Amino acid sequence: MQNSFLNFLALLVYKHKSKHIAVFLISTLLIAVLASFMFLTSSIKHDALIALKQQPDFTIQRLIGGRSVDIPIKRMEDYGNITGVSYVSARVFGRYFTPDRKRYFTIIGVDLFDEQLVKWVKEILGKTDIKRFLSKNNMIVGSSVKEYLHQNYYDSYFNFTTPYGKNVKVDIFGYLDKQSDIIGSDFILMRIDLAREILGIDSDFATDIVLNIPNPAERENIKFKLLSLNYDTRIITKDELFKEYENLFNYKGGVFLAGFIVSLLTFMLILYQRYSMINSSDKKEIAILRAVGWSIKDVIKLKLTESIVIAVMAFFTGIITAYVYVFYFGAPILKNLFIGFGNLPTSINFTPVVNTGELVSMFLIFIIPFTASILIPVWKIAITDSTEALR
Repeated sequence: MQNSFLNFLALLVYKHKSKHIAVFLISTLLIAVLASFMFLTSSIKHDALIALKQQPDFTIQRLIGGRSVDIPIKRMEDYGNITGVSYVSARVFGRYFTPDRKRYFTIIGVDLFDEQLVKWVKEILGKTDIKRFLSKNNMIVGSSVKEYLHQNYYDSYFNFTTPYGKNVKVDIFGYLDKQSDIIGSDFILMRIDLAREILGIDSDFATDIVLNIPNPAERENIKFKLLSLNYDTRIITKDELFKEYENLFNYKGGVFLAGFIVSLLTFMLILYQRYSMINSSDKKEIAILRAVGWSIKDVIKLKLTESIVIAVMAFFTGIITAYVYVFYFGAPILKNLFIGFGNLPTSINFTPVVNTGELVSMFLIFIIPFTASILIPVWKIAITDSTEALR
C-alpha cells in the first residue's frame, strides 16, 4: 500500500510539473539568498574571530582633539613596569593611498625583535626566511595589492612616495596566502623602519602600543593604572573588539532576516491564493480518487505531500546553489555587504563553514509557513463533492 501511494505521488508530481515549477523556482531563490547570507556570515565570522584571538589584550592609542595620533615609544617603559603586564610592543601601520587617492594599501611594519609579531608573520608566510625578508627594502603583499600592482605594470617592485615627497623603491619579496584574504587582501608587510619612512612616522613614535595581560582578573585594575599614567590615551580591549564584531554581524543578520521574512510571508500569501483557486481539473482528479474509495484524510495526505515534496526539493536545491555561489564563486555582489565596495577589489576564498543548527532553523522557518499556507486550500479541494465534480 505504501509503495502504491509513493508511486502514485511520483506520477502526480510529474503530471503537475508545469503547475509546480513557479513555486519551485521562487522557493529555491528565497532559500538560496538566505542560505548564501548565512554561509557568508558564518565564514567571515569564523575567520574574523580567529584573527581577533591573535590580537593583544589591550591596544593603547593616543587621542588629541578626539582623533588618534602617533604615541611616544618611551611610554612603553612605564607600561612594562606595571605588575601583571607580560608583553609590551609598539606597532607601526597605516594607510598608503594610491596616486589617484581612490584606493589604499594597509602598510604594516615588522620588527625582527618583536617575537609575537614575527611568530604571526611566520604563521601566515609559512617557510619564508624572515631575516632575509627584513634585510633589504622588501615587502610581502596581499592578493588585492598584487592584482593592483600587476594592472599598473609593477611586477617586481613599487615606488612609494613619502609625505615629504621622497621616492622609496621597495621590491616584492612574496605574497600572502589566499586564506588570509578576509583580513589581509590589502596588506603590505615590510620592515618597521621602512614602514615609518613611507608613512611619515618619526622614529620615536608608533601608531599604537599593545599589551598582553595573562590574568583576566587583573585587566580592569591595570586599565585604571594605564589611564592614570596618561590622560590622552584610549584603551581598546580584545573583549570590546569581540563585542563590536558580534554586534555588527547580529545587526546585519537581523536586517537581512527581517527582509527575508517579509518576502517569505508575501510568497506564502501568493501561494495560499494560488492553491485556493480550485480548477475543474483538480475537482475531477479528487472526484475520481473519492469514487474509487479514497477518504478525505487520504486525499489531504496526498495533496499535502505533493506540495511538501516540491518544497523540500526547492530547499535542498537552494542550499546547494548557495554553497556553490559562496564557497566556489566567492559570493560576488553579496560579499560587499560585509567587506564594502570602497577599497581594492578582491576575490576571496571563503572558508566553508556550515552550521547544522542554522540549517535546521532555516528549514523550519521555511517549511512551517509553506505547509500552513497550503493546508486550508488542500482541505477545500479534498472535500469537494465528487458527484458535482464529475458532471
